[in-house]
Amino acid sequence: MSVGSKYLSCALKSRKTCFVRHFLVVFLLILCAPSRGLAQPATRQRGNASFYSDRLHGRLMSNGKPYHRDSMTCAHLRYPLGTWLHVRNLTNGKEVNVQVTDRGPYTRKFVIDLSRAAARALDIIQYGYRQVEITPFIPARVPYLYEPSHERPELSLGFSTDEDALKPYWQDDSLRVVLQQDTTLLHRAKQVREQAQTKKQTKEKQKERRRGR
Repeated sequence: MSVGSKYLSCALKSRKTCFVRHFLVVFLLILCAPSRGLAQPATRQRGNASFYSDRLHGRLMSNGKPYHRDSMTCAHLRYPLGTWLHVRNLTNGKEVNVQVTDRGPYTRKFVIDLSRAAARALDIIQYGYRQVEITPFIPARVPYLYEPSHERPELSLGFSTDEDALKPYWQDDSLRVVLQQDTTLLHRAKQVREQAQTKKQTKEKQKERRRGR
């Protein structure tokens, strides 16, 4: 075997090994890629967190809804309204999930304003403010999970004084046209009528027998 053929075979082998390595790397990256349904953190931010005053309870926020001090909400300048944030207290390690519903704080000292319930969960109220770590994420949702609706169905009740409303359907004059067009319904109506007549006759016979005794 000549030197050129040896060099060519070595080059082909190296190309094959490089191709296999690249293929394995891409395959591992696809396997390790996060799925869309799970909560995946994005960029992180650190800074001081404050909380809403009780005087703001009931006031409208930037999303148009009134602020409630017992809700897990917050105010942030950068993230869109409705974004969920994972906030961790760097002092004690406590964590909480809040939703961005308002804009603020308009000062460089703080990066986020928490509701009173969220600040209580992070143990910030007694200190006034604390340094936190903020991570936006997408909350995991169970597919095809039944979500109950808060809308109450409207019920309409009424009373009818019409005597024809208590008649059986085989005696209703409005159903004669339907029964004549459909032979199945007509046959069923005849069966029901015959059964009703037989039951009535048996009851009358039983009454006569009891009277005869």
